[in-house]
Amino acid sequence: MKKTSLWVGVCLCPIFANVTHAQFIADSQAELTLRNFYFDRDYKQDPYRYTAARDWAEGLIFKGQSGYTEGSVGFGMDVLAMAGFNLIGNRADDYARTGLLPVNSDNSRDDYYGKIGVTGKAKFRNNQLFVGDLVPQLPTIFSSPARLLPQTYRGVRLVSTEIPNLQLEGFYVDQVRQRDSIHYTDAGIDNINRRYNNAATTDHFYTLGGAYQLNNAYRVRLYHAELQDIYQQQFLGFNGKQPISDQYNFLSDVRFFNSDDAGSEKIGQVDNRHISGLFGLNYQGHTLSLGYMQSFGDTGLPFLSGAESPVVLDFMSSDYSNKDEKVYSVRYDYDFKNVRLGETSLKGLRFMTRYAKGEDIDLLSFGDQRFEEESMEVELGYRVPEGRLKGLGLRTRFSHYRNDMPTNMTFHSTNETRINVDYSFKF
Repeated sequence: MKKTSLWVGVCLCPIFANVTHAQFIADSQAELTLRNFYFDRDYKQDPYRYTAARDWAEGLIFKGQSGYTEGSVGFGMDVLAMAGFNLIGNRADDYARTGLLPVNSDNSRDDYYGKIGVTGKAKFRNNQLFVGDLVPQLPTIFSSPARLLPQTYRGVRLVSTEIPNLQLEGFYVDQVRQRDSIHYTDAGIDNINRRYNNAATTDHFYTLGGAYQLNNAYRVRLYHAELQDIYQQQFLGFNGKQPISDQYNFLSDVRFFNSDDAGSEKIGQVDNRHISGLFGLNYQGHTLSLGYMQSFGDTGLPFLSGAESPVVLDFMSSDYSNKDEKVYSVRYDYDFKNVRLGETSLKGLRFMTRYAKGEDIDLLSFGDQRFEEESMEVELGYRVPEGRLKGLGLRTRFSHYRNDMPTNMTFHSTNETRINVDYSFKF
């Protein structure tokens, strides 16, 4: 209770500043997103407790951002308000949790839920401080956007762009509010596929680092992170888009993680080096990419509870981040922006398909036995590019995922379908 009161007090401090300044109002902006989300993960592996994970929900996400007050130090405030509504009713009670809606102890879903986050902020020259609800997008702490509502953290963020082409950034968080929850809980780690001795939570997490823009084509990123008494991690990344002719571009994204246990080792040993790379060739609307990942060390890649694995190959039905796992992937994207059917432009329409195969998976408790997983995904999306319906988008995704792991593991063989209809408008 004392912690909560402190955070609320700090976040609301800007309210008591002189908010009549013109810039505070003139630079303010607001956005409302309406999101309809159907999620169906149909399990194809027997025996298992559930036949599927299935939900249908409507979400509202309001983002309000003020400008800063005038003066050498400016103050402001941001608000993030969210609500989710159950559209499938009590029929979802027979299905596993999807992350769209909160699930009660009897596996039932409520008709609706809502949450609000307030963030106080201050600015001095090219330095900004944020205190309150945060939505980080770093490789070491990434707020998952893959469900109805985003995951948020409670803490402090400091950003500096004083040095040209360099953005320095740091986060300190002590609580997380998961995608399908209205409650704050301690930050922690899940025991996915039993990669560690157990799951655990702790008092805080922090990360420090920066991104440097080498030139118009390439960026390098370096971060250090620590989840107290659980793991510490270093990240080095390199990505960019390099023109190689008038019509061809070379795309690259390489990420390296070095992870070890920390402090009192609440989950036991953590020992992992993980390398992942995705390289693509773009020609007009076509992009063909090849990817590879490999995990080294005595455990899998650790990352924060409720998030996705921060590797370059982000698949729907598995994280492909097990001990010793080698992953091969091929991906094809097509952007219809230059295609016309008669007088009709197909700008805004995109297609993607990709395949991945993971092998040599060590599940630790099965001796020398090795396991495999593979997935094929197809995605088709359209966003209205202009006119009165600009901001309206439809996205449909399908995944065919199979593995030969035991049924007591986290990931199961599935046919998965996700359909999103989003409409965002600013005012």
